[in-house]
Amino acid sequence: MDRRHWLLLLAAIACIAGLLLWIGEIDLGMEDSITPAPAPAAAPQS
Repeated sequence: MDRRHWLLLLAAIACIAGLLLWIGEIDLGMEDSITPAPAPAAAPQS
């Protein structure tokens, strides 16, 4: 393969890696937003 093919392959691999990292970051962000907030403590009744 000549230099042009190697550069194209490298660019394709970089794009795929970036896409995977982007999807992973979105997935982690969704997990953080899905976790339920702790229930507020009930105020003591007097």
